[in-house]
Amino acid sequence: MEVKITESNFKEEVLNSSKPVLVDFWATWCGP
Repeated sequence: MEVKITESNFKEEVLNSSKPVLVDFWATWCGP
């Protein structure tokens, strides 16, 4: 499942998650 993480939902979606969370950090200037 894909979820857009923002400053306002980071704590709820990542820190307080009852399941493991994989965060993929991405930027236009960062190559694969």
